[in-house]
Amino acid sequence: MRKIRFIFQEVLKFFLIFLLVFVWIRYFERKLWIATLLSFFISTCIYIVIYFLFRRKKNKESLKIKEKENAENIFLSLACDDKRMEFFEKLALKKHKNVKKYSKYLIVAHDDGTKTLLYPDFEFDKLSIARLMQIYSKIKGKAGKIVITCHSYDKEIITFSENLKEKFLILDRFETYQRLYKFYDFFPEIKEEYKKDKLLTFKDFIAYSFNRKRAKGYILSAFLLTLSALFVRTTIYYCIVASLLVIFAIISQFNHIYNLKEDSEIF
Repeated sequence: MRKIRFIFQEVLKFFLIFLLVFVWIRYFERKLWIATLLSFFISTCIYIVIYFLFRRKKNKESLKIKEKENAENIFLSLACDDKRMEFFEKLALKKHKNVKKYSKYLIVAHDDGTKTLLYPDFEFDKLSIARLMQIYSKIKGKAGKIVITCHSYDKEIITFSENLKEKFLILDRFETYQRLYKFYDFFPEIKEEYKKDKLLTFKDFIAYSFNRKRAKGYILSAFLLTLSALFVRTTIYYCIVASLLVIFAIISQFNHIYNLKEDSEIF
Protein backbone atom coordinates (compact mmCIF):
# COMPACT_ATOMS: atom_id res chain seq x y z
CA MET A 1 0.00 0.00 0.00
CA ARG A 2 2.86 2.37 0.85
CA LYS A 3 4.57 1.65 -2.49
CA ILE A 4 1.35 2.30 -4.40
CA ARG A 5 0.91 5.60 -2.57
CA PHE A 6 4.54 6.55 -3.31
CA ILE A 7 4.12 5.76 -7.01
CA PHE A 8 0.90 7.77 -7.15
CA GLN A 9 2.58 10.76 -5.48
CA GLU A 10 5.52 10.68 -7.91
CA VAL A 11 3.24 10.32 -10.96
CA LEU A 12 1.16 13.23 -9.72
CA LYS A 13 4.30 15.30 -9.16
CA PHE A 14 5.50 14.59 -12.71
CA PHE A 15 2.08 15.46 -14.12
CA LEU A 16 2.05 18.80 -12.32
CA ILE A 17 5.54 19.62 -13.58
CA PHE A 18 4.49 18.61 -17.10
CA LEU A 19 1.38 20.76 -16.87
CA LEU A 20 3.42 23.77 -15.76
CA VAL A 21 5.94 23.33 -18.60
CA PHE A 22 3.29 22.58 -21.24
CA VAL A 23 1.42 25.81 -20.50
CA TRP A 24 4.45 27.84 -21.56
CA ILE A 25 5.74 25.62 -24.37
CA ARG A 26 2.30 25.68 -25.93
CA TYR A 27 2.34 29.49 -25.84
CA PHE A 28 5.43 29.55 -28.10
CA GLU A 29 4.87 26.40 -30.21
CA ARG A 30 1.94 26.19 -32.64
CA LYS A 31 2.07 22.43 -33.27
CA LEU A 32 0.47 20.46 -30.45
CA TRP A 33 2.56 17.28 -30.87
CA ILE A 34 5.86 19.20 -30.82
CA ALA A 35 4.74 21.14 -27.74
CA THR A 36 3.79 17.87 -26.03
CA LEU A 37 7.13 16.15 -26.81
CA LEU A 38 9.18 19.17 -25.72
CA SER A 39 7.15 19.49 -22.53
CA PHE A 40 7.61 15.79 -21.74
CA PHE A 41 11.40 15.98 -22.26
CA ILE A 42 11.84 19.16 -20.20
CA SER A 43 9.54 17.87 -17.46
CA THR A 44 11.54 14.62 -17.22
CA CYS A 45 14.79 16.58 -16.76
CA ILE A 46 13.25 18.83 -14.10
CA TYR A 47 11.73 15.84 -12.27
CA ILE A 48 15.08 14.00 -12.14
CA VAL A 49 16.88 17.07 -10.79
CA ILE A 50 14.21 17.66 -8.14
CA TYR A 51 14.14 13.99 -7.11
CA PHE A 52 17.87 13.66 -6.47
CA LEU A 53 18.60 17.14 -5.13
CA PHE A 54 15.66 17.71 -2.79
CA ARG A 55 14.48 14.30 -1.62
CA ARG A 56 17.41 13.77 0.75
CA LYS A 57 17.09 17.29 2.16
CA LYS A 58 13.37 16.78 2.71
CA ASN A 59 13.98 13.56 4.66
CA LYS A 60 16.57 15.28 6.86
CA GLU A 61 14.28 18.21 7.64
CA SER A 62 11.40 15.87 8.49
CA LEU A 63 13.71 13.93 10.78
CA LYS A 64 14.79 17.08 12.61
CA ILE A 65 11.19 18.11 13.21
CA LYS A 66 10.32 14.64 14.46
CA GLU A 67 13.40 14.53 16.72
CA LYS A 68 12.46 17.86 18.31
CA GLU A 69 8.98 16.54 19.03
CA ASN A 70 10.50 13.37 20.53
CA ALA A 71 12.90 15.41 22.69
CA GLU A 72 9.97 17.40 24.09
CA ASN A 73 7.89 14.28 24.78
CA ILE A 74 10.83 12.36 26.27
CA PHE A 75 11.49 15.16 28.74
CA LEU A 76 7.83 15.22 29.76
CA SER A 77 7.71 11.43 30.07
CA LEU A 78 10.82 11.24 32.26
CA ALA A 79 9.65 14.19 34.37
CA CYS A 80 6.51 12.19 35.18
CA ASP A 81 8.41 8.94 35.84
CA ASP A 82 9.45 8.19 39.44
CA LYS A 83 11.91 5.54 38.22
CA ARG A 84 13.75 7.68 35.69
CA MET A 85 17.15 7.12 37.32
CA GLU A 86 16.86 3.44 36.42
CA PHE A 87 16.72 4.44 32.76
CA PHE A 88 19.87 6.57 33.05
CA GLU A 89 21.63 3.71 34.84
CA LYS A 90 20.82 1.33 31.99
CA LEU A 91 21.96 3.95 29.47
CA ALA A 92 25.33 4.39 31.19
CA LEU A 93 25.81 0.60 31.48
CA LYS A 94 25.67 0.28 27.71
CA LYS A 95 29.27 1.54 27.51
CA HIS A 96 30.54 1.61 31.07
CA LYS A 97 30.88 -1.05 33.75
CA ASN A 98 31.36 0.93 36.96
CA VAL A 99 28.09 2.83 37.38
CA LYS A 100 26.62 3.75 40.76
CA LYS A 101 23.08 5.05 40.97
CA TYR A 102 21.78 7.44 43.62
CA SER A 103 18.31 8.89 44.12
CA LYS A 104 18.91 12.05 42.03
CA TYR A 105 22.15 11.35 40.12
CA LEU A 106 24.57 8.63 39.07
CA ILE A 107 28.36 8.39 38.95
CA VAL A 108 30.45 6.61 36.32
CA ALA A 109 33.95 5.54 37.43
CA HIS A 110 36.51 5.23 34.63
CA ASP A 111 39.53 2.95 34.41
CA ASP A 112 41.92 5.91 34.65
CA GLY A 113 40.50 6.82 38.07
CA THR A 114 38.39 9.78 36.92
CA LYS A 115 34.66 10.07 37.53
CA THR A 116 31.72 11.58 35.69
CA LEU A 117 28.50 12.56 37.46
CA LEU A 118 25.19 12.81 35.61
CA TYR A 119 22.48 14.92 37.25
CA PRO A 120 19.14 14.96 35.35
CA ASP A 121 17.18 18.08 36.27
CA PHE A 122 13.49 17.86 35.39
CA GLU A 123 12.24 21.30 36.41
CA PHE A 124 10.29 22.94 33.58
CA ASP A 125 11.68 26.44 34.08
CA LYS A 126 15.15 27.48 32.89
CA LEU A 127 18.15 26.25 34.82
CA SER A 128 19.42 29.39 36.53
CA ILE A 129 22.67 30.14 38.33
CA ALA A 130 20.81 30.04 41.66
CA ARG A 131 19.46 26.52 41.01
CA LEU A 132 22.81 25.40 39.63
CA MET A 133 24.40 26.35 42.96
CA GLN A 134 21.70 24.42 44.83
CA ILE A 135 22.51 21.35 42.76
CA TYR A 136 26.25 21.94 43.13
CA SER A 137 25.99 22.04 46.92
CA LYS A 138 24.73 18.43 46.83
CA ILE A 139 27.33 16.99 44.43
CA LYS A 140 30.43 19.13 45.05
CA GLY A 141 33.64 17.11 45.05
CA LYS A 142 32.01 13.82 43.99
CA ALA A 143 33.36 13.82 40.41
CA GLY A 144 35.76 15.73 38.16
CA LYS A 145 33.18 16.10 35.39
CA ILE A 146 29.54 17.00 35.99
CA VAL A 147 26.86 16.62 33.33
CA ILE A 148 23.51 18.30 33.96
CA THR A 149 20.55 17.69 31.67
CA CYS A 150 17.65 20.12 31.89
CA HIS A 151 14.69 21.56 30.03
CA SER A 152 16.55 24.77 29.13
CA TYR A 153 19.15 27.04 30.67
CA ASP A 154 20.29 30.66 30.82
CA LYS A 155 23.25 31.23 28.50
CA GLU A 156 25.31 32.98 31.17
CA ILE A 157 25.32 29.77 33.19
CA ILE A 158 27.97 28.32 30.87
CA THR A 159 30.39 31.16 31.62
CA PHE A 160 29.60 30.98 35.35
CA SER A 161 30.26 27.22 35.53
CA GLU A 162 33.83 27.82 34.32
CA ASN A 163 34.54 29.43 37.70
CA LEU A 164 33.86 26.15 39.51
CA LYS A 165 36.54 23.55 40.14
CA GLU A 166 34.83 20.73 38.26
CA LYS A 167 34.32 20.58 34.49
CA PHE A 168 30.65 21.19 33.64
CA LEU A 169 28.61 20.10 30.64
CA ILE A 170 25.04 21.46 30.59
CA LEU A 171 22.54 20.13 28.05
CA ASP A 172 19.01 21.26 27.32
CA ARG A 173 16.32 18.77 26.26
CA PHE A 174 17.29 18.91 22.57
CA GLU A 175 21.03 18.61 23.23
CA THR A 176 20.31 15.73 25.61
CA TYR A 177 18.41 13.92 22.89
CA GLN A 178 21.19 14.48 20.34
CA ARG A 179 24.29 13.98 22.48
CA LEU A 180 23.07 11.46 25.05
CA TYR A 181 20.12 9.35 23.90
CA LYS A 182 21.07 9.33 20.22
CA PHE A 183 24.79 8.90 20.85
CA TYR A 184 24.18 5.88 23.09
CA ASP A 185 21.34 4.70 20.83
CA PHE A 186 19.18 4.23 23.90
CA PHE A 187 15.86 6.02 24.23
CA PRO A 188 13.28 6.09 27.02
CA GLU A 189 9.72 5.09 26.33
CA ILE A 190 7.46 8.01 25.47
CA LYS A 191 4.52 7.73 27.85
CA GLU A 192 3.38 11.35 27.82
CA GLU A 193 2.96 13.69 24.86
CA TYR A 194 2.45 17.43 24.67
CA LYS A 195 -0.88 18.64 23.38
CA LYS A 196 -0.52 22.32 22.58
CA ASP A 197 -3.29 24.68 21.49
CA LYS A 198 -1.86 27.05 18.91
CA LEU A 199 -3.15 30.50 18.06
CA LEU A 200 -3.86 31.12 14.39
CA THR A 201 -0.82 32.81 12.86
CA PHE A 202 0.12 33.91 9.36
CA LYS A 203 2.05 30.66 9.01
CA ASP A 204 -1.08 28.71 9.94
CA PHE A 205 -3.02 30.66 7.31
CA ILE A 206 -0.42 29.73 4.68
CA ALA A 207 -0.52 26.11 5.85
CA TYR A 208 -4.31 26.11 5.48
CA SER A 209 -4.13 27.63 2.00
CA PHE A 210 -1.46 25.19 0.79
CA ASN A 211 -2.70 22.06 2.50
CA ARG A 212 -3.01 18.85 0.49
CA LYS A 213 -6.81 19.18 0.65
CA ARG A 214 -6.59 22.31 -1.48
CA ALA A 215 -4.40 20.68 -4.17
CA LYS A 216 -7.28 19.12 -6.13
CA GLY A 217 -8.98 22.48 -6.62
CA TYR A 218 -5.76 24.07 -7.85
CA ILE A 219 -5.11 21.18 -10.25
CA LEU A 220 -8.62 21.25 -11.69
CA SER A 221 -8.51 25.02 -12.23
CA ALA A 222 -5.09 24.83 -13.87
CA PHE A 223 -6.21 21.96 -16.08
CA LEU A 224 -9.25 23.87 -17.32
CA LEU A 225 -7.13 26.91 -18.09
CA THR A 226 -4.64 24.70 -19.93
CA LEU A 227 -7.44 23.30 -22.08
CA SER A 228 -8.44 26.87 -22.86
CA ALA A 229 -4.87 27.64 -23.88
CA LEU A 230 -5.12 24.92 -26.55
CA PHE A 231 -7.69 27.04 -28.38
CA VAL A 232 -6.45 30.53 -27.47
CA ARG A 233 -2.69 30.12 -27.90
CA THR A 234 -1.72 33.79 -28.03
CA THR A 235 -3.30 34.82 -24.71
CA ILE A 236 -0.53 34.93 -22.11
CA TYR A 237 -3.12 35.35 -19.34
CA TYR A 238 -3.82 31.62 -19.46
CA CYS A 239 -0.12 30.82 -19.14
CA ILE A 240 0.42 33.05 -16.13
CA VAL A 241 -2.68 32.07 -14.17
CA ALA A 242 -2.39 28.36 -14.99
CA SER A 243 1.28 28.42 -13.95
CA LEU A 244 0.42 30.02 -10.61
CA LEU A 245 -2.33 27.46 -9.98
CA VAL A 246 0.00 24.56 -10.77
CA ILE A 247 2.65 26.00 -8.45
CA PHE A 248 0.03 26.30 -5.70
CA ALA A 249 -0.98 22.69 -6.32
CA ILE A 250 2.63 21.48 -6.10
CA ILE A 251 3.17 23.36 -2.83
CA SER A 252 -0.10 22.08 -1.39
CA GLN A 253 0.52 18.46 -2.35
CA PHE A 254 4.20 18.00 -1.62
CA ASN A 255 5.29 20.55 0.96
CA HIS A 256 5.84 18.26 4.01
CA ILE A 257 5.91 21.20 6.43
CA TYR A 258 2.30 22.08 5.72
CA ASN A 259 1.20 18.43 5.71
CA LEU A 260 2.82 17.20 8.92
CA LYS A 261 0.39 15.73 11.68
CA GLU A 262 21.82 18.05 14.50
CA ASP A 263 28.65 13.73 18.96
CA SER A 264 30.77 13.33 21.48
CA GLU A 265 31.16 11.04 24.48
CA ILE A 266 29.23 12.31 27.48
CA PHE A 267 30.57 10.19 30.32
